[in-house]
Amino acid sequence: MLTKKLNFILIVSLAVMLLAAGCGQREKYGKYTEEQMQQIQFANKYDLPPASGDSMVLGVFSETITSDEILGATQRFLGPVAERMGRTDFVPQARPYVREAVKGKITDILLYQEARKTLPDNIDDMLDNAVETEISKFVASYGNNYALAEEKIKELGMDWRTFREYQQKLILTQSYLSTQLKNEKRFSQQQLQAYYDEHKEELFCSDGQVAFSVIEIHPDKLDSDQVQDGESSQAAAERIGNELVERLERGGDFSELAKAYHGTLAAIGGKVLPVVPGTNALPEPYNALELRAVQMQPEGIDGPIMIDGNVFIVRLDSYDAGGCKKMHEVQDQIVQHLDFQQRQKLYNELVDNLAQKTDLVGLDEFTEFCVRQAYARWGQSS
Repeated sequence: MLTKKLNFILIVSLAVMLLAAGCGQREKYGKYTEEQMQQIQFANKYDLPPASGDSMVLGVFSETITSDEILGATQRFLGPVAERMGRTDFVPQARPYVREAVKGKITDILLYQEARKTLPDNIDDMLDNAVETEISKFVASYGNNYALAEEKIKELGMDWRTFREYQQKLILTQSYLSTQLKNEKRFSQQQLQAYYDEHKEELFCSDGQVAFSVIEIHPDKLDSDQVQDGESSQAAAERIGNELVERLERGGDFSELAKAYHGTLAAIGGKVLPVVPGTNALPEPYNALELRAVQMQPEGIDGPIMIDGNVFIVRLDSYDAGGCKKMHEVQDQIVQHLDFQQRQKLYNELVDNLAQKTDLVGLDEFTEFCVRQAYARWGQSS
């Protein structure tokens, strides 16, 4: 479980780092041609051109970020927030979120530019082949339905040309990061043990859990045709219980049989919600039945069981005794987590070094503009 979690975190981290790279409709030098870029005085810093209408541009060397890009990246979160808040409350909450979105796109651009500097002379053919492979995988993920894949690309705000550019930037940046984030560090047994001791309760221990199902037969709720001549309703309930156990052992459907009889859980097939065993979380008689369930094998049947005159049949659906895993059982997972932490540290240092080369004048102004536009589009008064 932890391995999947770490892989997910790593994938999400890389996705956040790279998502904005090339996501807009850009020419070779961003959304503007090289000639147009020369007319905007960025001079390797974030000098802002005047805002035009409801749009503003932030320059990052030869690339640009537009306020529309930032709004598109933040709409899913900020849209619903703006709808239920006044401007005074919205602005301070939205500002750090928007600022991080802007800094994320700046990071993407800086990483891509560094990646371009490290390219070998023979990169074009290799890159073209890699892009074609990724595009083929993308189309295949939609059942090789080219039209469906194209529709999805349009939903992302791209066409096939800009999608190819996006893949190129993604591949180049990932390749660059893989060379920069090599972790040669080896962790001592003492470090592994220290991590285990610190995070044992949080990551490597779990409460037990039991889930079971119940068929209930209440003698006083049996129909007259279910009680044989000369038979009491109690005896009939016990007889039916034995008959049902035999049917279940021959492969009968437990859930359907539970629905055919009585009890508060009958309508949902007799299923008891999973609980931590031994916590008395269930009302009687289910607490008593839980004690029987934890002694059974999965999918095992126990019954008929008599409690307060009613007849019960129990099936164990699942049981995890819980407890803590030993150090040797999770050592590989600990190594992965420490390795991830080290790579994250290297990534942060890399980004910080790149950011130090860049003047952030204009970042705050651009952020404030995006926040204002976000509320203008999605706020209560819009």
